[in-house]
Amino acid sequence: MTNIGICFENDAELRFLHAELCRCFDTRGIDYNIYCCHNTTELRHCVQHRCFDLFFYDMMGECGLIRTAALALKKRNPNLVSVVFHNHDYAQPVDDMLLEPIYTIPNRNTKQLWAYAFLAYEASFHKESTFSYYKRPSYVHIPLETIRYFSSEGRCTHVHCSDSRQDNRFYKKLDEVAESLSSKTGNFFRIHQSYLVNEKYVTAFYRSHVILTTGETLPISKYEYYQELRSRLSEKKVRQKYRRLA
Repeated sequence: MTNIGICFENDAELRFLHAELCRCFDTRGIDYNIYCCHNTTELRHCVQHRCFDLFFYDMMGECGLIRTAALALKKRNPNLVSVVFHNHDYAQPVDDMLLEPIYTIPNRNTKQLWAYAFLAYEASFHKESTFSYYKRPSYVHIPLETIRYFSSEGRCTHVHCSDSRQDNRFYKKLDEVAESLSSKTGNFFRIHQSYLVNEKYVTAFYRSHVILTTGETLPISKYEYYQELRSRLSEKKVRQKYRRLA
């Protein structure tokens, strides 16, 4: 169950967000609770017995008090994900970094809201050992240790797992996948514009390709990728276990 908090002084904006977020998560079959607040007094009462996973709020609300409340909520739940609307008058304080991950929606429209709501929802998982993606009608969660590699075809990414029954495609660029994996415990590295490989499954590497424990051969497209691969394996003192051609 995902707990979502909304805090906006403007009642019309609050109602809009509530209605759209309900539609947004209902269409994905996601279990959720939404709690609406107009100010920090209502917010304090609301969070006495619950903890938010996602928090949609006005950074400038109550002359900055709502933002201060968000910082307090972040201390209670380090995995809290913030979502705010872009405001040209907002002067970003240095401690905004304490709120990360924070998503700033550039436009107040349904399409933008839904897109950023799902980004925030995915970020709220924050399980270091799991990769999650949306596959209609719900989200799929895969242990990183079972993923051999990711391959891409345009905007579509294919995840290849040790359990072939879990192989699946989903709509997300490989660059976005790589970024989401950067904060997790798995060791994935880029060897090609279309391939992101789990180091665990590499049994040998050459200048032009890698060989996986499954016997699969994947190409290395750039010398920079080869250098990064060689460097990372050397640092972990496993370089001598790999055959390579100069």
